[in-house]
Amino acid sequence: MSTTATLDSPGLTLEPGAAGSVRLTIRNDGEVVEEYSLRVVGPSESWADVVPDRVSLYPGHDTTALVEFSPPRSASVPAGEFKFGIHVLPTEHPEDAVVPEGTVDVLPFLQTTGELMPRMSRGKLGAKHNVAVDNSGNVPITVDVAGSDPGELLEFSLQPPELTIEPGTVQFTAVRVRPAQKIWRGRPAMHIFAVTATPSDGIPLPLDGTHVQDPVLPSRTIMAALVFLLLVVALTVAWHLTLDSVRVSDPDDPNPAQGAAFNVLPHGGQ
Repeated sequence: MSTTATLDSPGLTLEPGAAGSVRLTIRNDGEVVEEYSLRVVGPSESWADVVPDRVSLYPGHDTTALVEFSPPRSASVPAGEFKFGIHVLPTEHPEDAVVPEGTVDVLPFLQTTGELMPRMSRGKLGAKHNVAVDNSGNVPITVDVAGSDPGELLEFSLQPPELTIEPGTVQFTAVRVRPAQKIWRGRPAMHIFAVTATPSDGIPLPLDGTHVQDPVLPSRTIMAALVFLLLVVALTVAWHLTLDSVRVSDPDDPNPAQGAAFNVLPHGGQ
């Protein structure tokens, strides 16, 4: 074989978003000047380069190139080992192509974001919110979701209370907020609360919200009821006064109209 190629290290370990390189040595053991094209093959080829990517060698000579890796800090590149190869292709003798191999170990990173929707709610007996938790890291995460308020005046119901989220995906939890006590009448009450999403291996993520608790019987309903009650009382009193007036006009005469007719006749009449 007229071409040999070796890596100075079989692998390297990188943080997502960082860069690193290994050295590639190419030797021409043939009898003619040879030009080589160099490229990375394998799952890491989209974030790897060979510099330079073409070299020429006289017979019996060798040279080096750098294989550079830059895994992005993104959920699109999961944590773990990536095998790679460097395809070294001679122009004059392509049948002597070689592919030295190595590995890149991409370390895990966590990045969790969340949103409470809506941030403010209103109701007499509670309201419903939704929590969206986004895993922008490169490993699956388990997240516990819980609600709390400073005065412990609210009750929280979460479905589900635990989420398993794959890299680059989002999951949702329904949160029902319910006041511990009803307000029957008076002014609305404002409750500040937080829903906290806590990854098993990460920093808790508090999401602030507000719930406005309205009275069960608003003031306009109470006023309408009072007006109606006063109207009923007034009609009842008026009916009784009218009935009493009719009775007082001639309480001993069963037929007041006939008695009145007889009273107007003269004393000498038949």
